[in-house]
Amino acid sequence: MTGFRALKDVIITLATLLVIILPLQSQTTEELQREFAELRFGAFIHFSIMTFTGAQWATPNQDVGKFDPTNLDCGQWADAAVAAKMKFGILTTKHHDGFCLWNSAYTDNDVASSPWKNGQGDVVAEFVDAFRAHGLEPCLYYSVWDNTHGVGNGPITAQDMEFIKGQITELLSYYGNIRMLFIDGWSWKMGHKNVPYDEIRTLVKELQPGCLLVDNTHLRCLYDNDLIHYEAGSAYPSNNTFPAIFSLLINKNSGNDWFWDARVPNASLLSVSEIVNNNLNRLEPQWCSFILNCPPNRDGRLDSNIVDRLKEVGQAWSPTMSRPPLPPQAPKIEKPVTPASAAATSGNAYYAIDGINDRFYYSVWQSSTSLPQSITIDLGREYSDISILSYVPKYQSYIDPRTEGSIKSYIISTSTDNASFTEVARGEWNGDVHMKVVTFPPTAARYVRLEALTANDGYAAATEIAIGRESRPTSVENSQRRPLPNEFVLEQNYPNPFNPETRIHYALKSSSKVRLSVYDLLGREVAILVERDQNAGGHDVMFSGANLSSGIYFYRLSAVPMAAGDLFSRRGDGQTADGAITKKMTLAK
Repeated sequence: MTGFRALKDVIITLATLLVIILPLQSQTTEELQREFAELRFGAFIHFSIMTFTGAQWATPNQDVGKFDPTNLDCGQWADAAVAAKMKFGILTTKHHDGFCLWNSAYTDNDVASSPWKNGQGDVVAEFVDAFRAHGLEPCLYYSVWDNTHGVGNGPITAQDMEFIKGQITELLSYYGNIRMLFIDGWSWKMGHKNVPYDEIRTLVKELQPGCLLVDNTHLRCLYDNDLIHYEAGSAYPSNNTFPAIFSLLINKNSGNDWFWDARVPNASLLSVSEIVNNNLNRLEPQWCSFILNCPPNRDGRLDSNIVDRLKEVGQAWSPTMSRPPLPPQAPKIEKPVTPASAAATSGNAYYAIDGINDRFYYSVWQSSTSLPQSITIDLGREYSDISILSYVPKYQSYIDPRTEGSIKSYIISTSTDNASFTEVARGEWNGDVHMKVVTFPPTAARYVRLEALTANDGYAAATEIAIGRESRPTSVENSQRRPLPNEFVLEQNYPNPFNPETRIHYALKSSSKVRLSVYDLLGREVAILVERDQNAGGHDVMFSGANLSSGIYFYRLSAVPMAAGDLFSRRGDGQTADGAITKKMTLAK
């Protein structure tokens, strides 16, 4: 095993020299969330050793010799996704059984030990290459629970953390830019304290700052998450205004759980109406992208019934381009701190920091019924810039947020010695089921105390309390306001070149009468994207060139401030004398 791993290390080290992670423009998490919300529809590709063995979910030590797709065709997957008007795909690189679809230096439970391509194959590489070639965004799924190696079946060791971090590093180093890393088997299996959330998030953001990090937390909020995941059979979004995804199986109850089995080719699939009317048309106005699970067969291809259904979906549905961008979001804990411990005036304080959440079980700190009550969280060491706290009220199974014990008025205090505390924030909440976020000026602290002055039903309850640094506030209740731009800004469209859609972002110094239009090379106006009054701040618009020919186009933004005496200060190429900015973009079909 030692010699085998050493050889794999050499191979993988050489491979990294051939892979380039393209630097992305620095973006806030909210900007990345807003971009992802515009993708709207994607494929979930569950394909692994279970496809071939037929073993049950999470079965360890499956026979890797059975993994041998005869005609793996990720291009066929991508063709089917494009026909359905999907914009992204998620591949299960490793499920709970631990089998890896790439050559991992940390295990021999992977494709390198299989007969497929004499151990030289890499499904992850073929997936990302095919999807990018088809204009689709590749995303990756990874389970931290590994039932073959035993990671997550007992206390998490230093070796376990090396294993987890090493495999995540491989996935985010060898395959170019990854839009989203979807982690499973974490919060609901072992918790965000035992496998520290701050360590994993820091690693992901160091490797790929533009990668959104998602965990299957079974919470209807953005606690330790960049996107909310609503999983099939567990919950469905209602009046959602957060960046979110909802996953469902096209093959309904056939298949080996999310994977393929022999019933799928003749299965009764979700109908076009169920996919379009019951899901896409309901989810799109809620900024919730729909992820449709499409399991490839043992040949490595999608069955013809799935391919045909996806084509029918694409003929019946088109995205609603007039949908406004994702609404402003609450401040985000950009640099979380995983607590060392917690103590409370009553109740089990550990339940508020363990990060363990499952649709069948939630650990909840619950105080006695004599308020005020408080919980004090030890961060393990002193930090110089603690500035944000989030509070998740009570949950109970089955993914049921509750108002009982929801805190209505509070004081937040900090301390460096757990003896002398300084108040940094106080306020009131409405006592509903939603996660609350409070920001305050950066302060030196090791201990953070949340005191519940009043709460529903006379006691305080918390499913999770998270603390961190470097919040990026936006203009929502209980948060500071993001500074308004001091310039009139028109950014380069993204992606560029594009086919057929691209995003145009601009910012207004003050409330203005705005006109954003598109012209061809002959100066003919081919589209008016915006023609109305808009408030100061950032704005995003999606442009579709589906009905236009390939070529160079220009987009022009003009804005007349509605406040007298407010003169333009402009930034960007293509500025014109009349207070407008023009930029060039390329439509490549």
